[in-house]
Amino acid sequence: MSIDDYSVFIEPFVERHYIHGFIKKYKGKQWDITLSAIKETLTRYDNVAPNNISNYSKLDIICQCQSYTIIKLDFTIAGSNVSAKSSGNRVVAAVDRQNKIIKILLIYSKNDINQPNETVKWKRIVSQNYPEFKNLK
Repeated sequence: MSIDDYSVFIEPFVERHYIHGFIKKYKGKQWDITLSAIKETLTRYDNVAPNNISNYSKLDIICQCQSYTIIKLDFTIAGSNVSAKSSGNRVVAAVDRQNKIIKILLIYSKNDINQPNETVKWKRIVSQNYPEFKNLK
């Protein structure tokens, strides 16, 4: 890990909820590789952030919430031939740029949190389960 890398943490709420669906559906290495790739991408957040010259299209900045930036990252399952955007798989995370920490708040599929108003639904879940983001709108 270089000095510029972020420490990435999966919050206990994530472990207890939607992530179980991914673990069941993609047993073994497929999910393990996917989760490792998500963490590696987030570890290099400064290189993939939308304001970076790379213009990484899988990551969206949602809002600034206190000292955190809330982001949404599209991802695909390892070994699938589906693009990250069309897979419907998402990670919601809080980035603390000052302390170089990223907290994964939610990992879900659009089948878990569906239309209409997917964003409104996941924001409600985050605000209800993380006191520091209770005002997330």
